[in-house]
Amino acid sequence: MRFSALVFFCLSPFVGRAANPDDAAISTYRITAAEVRVTFFATDEANHAVNPITRDDFAIVDGDLVIRQFLSLARSQETAIRAVFLVDASESVAARLSATMQEVVRMLLQSQLEIGSLSVVSFSGVQPVLLCDNDCQTPNAIHRLLSLTASGTTPLFDAIAYSATLLSRHTSGVRPVLILFSDGDDTISRLSASEAFQLLTDSGTVLYAIDMNGSERSDGGALLQKMADASGGRYFSSAHSATTVLPSVFEDLRASWVVTYALPGTTSGFHSLRILPKHNLNLRFHCRSGYYYGTSAP
Repeated sequence: MRFSALVFFCLSPFVGRAANPDDAAISTYRITAAEVRVTFFATDEANHAVNPITRDDFAIVDGDLVIRQFLSLARSQETAIRAVFLVDASESVAARLSATMQEVVRMLLQSQLEIGSLSVVSFSGVQPVLLCDNDCQTPNAIHRLLSLTASGTTPLFDAIAYSATLLSRHTSGVRPVLILFSDGDDTISRLSASEAFQLLTDSGTVLYAIDMNGSERSDGGALLQKMADASGGRYFSSAHSATTVLPSVFEDLRASWVVTYALPGTTSGFHSLRILPKHNLNLRFHCRSGYYYGTSAP
């Protein structure tokens, strides 16, 4: 049976090994729908979340069409967070790993009263390692985190895919968030950037990336920013303190809105998506970079 389908995800803008079309068809979540539903938040020139937002503040560019008439605009009903802290522990970040883990622990203690569900995953060598799962603020877990040492190669894309699987188990009303500490370089993954990001967006996860590269902007940092932006999240350079990330996550959650509008056409394929300010040009809107509409074979 064939059916019309609408699915929200970001078309991967990354160059990597070609994905298997059959694998992509299996991993893509599809539903029948007659409207487009977009979750977003806005930030000002100081990168602070803006609240409230009105229908007159923005327009949506869906492919080549400008959408100004919306079916609804309401605050997001997501009120809690399911978080995975994903930490690069490969040799390439050895000089910065100890300081990073100290910041991770500070973030975990900072979040004790705010996040009910979180895990910490490290990656280096062959496969990711789940360091703690919902017990990350206990003394034993903190000792394990602070004892982490750097070694081996960098399976970044495989680690993102692993984390996406963990985050795909979130419940309704909970926002899945991946907080990634990495220099953005991958040396050994089986998956490509495209495949990993497909799994991430299929899980509905928002990515917040903290660049561990202490030098000037690198190709890895550019990749991290592209991934974060495409998921509707944020990128933080090494100049930022990692402890500013969690406040940003919660600020974005509280400032998030859901807008719906009529499906503008039935052309199959990827539809790019942007939200642009109408009056205050200092506003920047954060949302996923597109959705897929098409047909699916049985």
